[in-house]
Amino acid sequence: MDAGISESGLIASAFGKDVQDVGTIVQTFDFSKTAGNLNDFLQCDLAPSFGSLNKTTIKELDDELKVMIAATLKQLAKVQERSWQDVLATMSQNALMEPEGAQVARADKLVKEGTNEFKSDGTSQAGIVREVHTWFTNLIKDEDVMMSTKFDIEVLGKIVALTGATIDNLRSLFARDDYYERAVVDIAVLRFPDVEQPYFKLYRIKLTAWLDSTRILFHQVDKSGINGEYHCRKFKPRESVIKALSGENFRKAVATAEDMFE
Repeated sequence: MDAGISESGLIASAFGKDVQDVGTIVQTFDFSKTAGNLNDFLQCDLAPSFGSLNKTTIKELDDELKVMIAATLKQLAKVQERSWQDVLATMSQNALMEPEGAQVARADKLVKEGTNEFKSDGTSQAGIVREVHTWFTNLIKDEDVMMSTKFDIEVLGKIVALTGATIDNLRSLFARDDYYERAVVDIAVLRFPDVEQPYFKLYRIKLTAWLDSTRILFHQVDKSGINGEYHCRKFKPRESVIKALSGENFRKAVATAEDMFE
């Protein structure tokens, strides 16, 4: 449990009793324990990211933002299956907010052919780690997301090592001349509004390690790498609906949001 977050409050109801900020989840995940298990990876259905928001700064937000925050937490607390599709639908159907800008959906892959640069023992050369970092940064294209998730050089180095272990496992477990993959990261994050970014930002990051082995006559061609997906949708208050709320409901929602860190 992060400091300043009440286990009995709306945040715990929306994200779970042992809620942690996404940066903590990423930084404390033990990638080494997943190397031998193709079904184990960094997975989180929905984690919060609070930016500069806390029990003091939330009072500096516009009241419309506070109403949107309170309504969103209450709706998320009712979601049974927190799949990406369910959470996105819940946010999209909230009458108190509306999309801000276009939806982001990007995909890219980092491909290596005939090499063994993804090392399963964690001794990957610094060059490939820097290459993965540059590739990942270009996939996300959002400095706030990079800072919030804490996918830094050290974490990405561990992902490179896990990718190498995954590729080794795929080579040993399956016959060649085929394509195989497994997820290594799949997280969804709700970035809360703060003074610098007055909107919700819901995003998902998915990384998949893969192996493509093809035999042509007596020649074996191996390609391997990482597939990356990034989806993002921003939401701002729907002022016309919020302003139509009764005075009592408006004040209750504002107070609920202001108390969520107590």
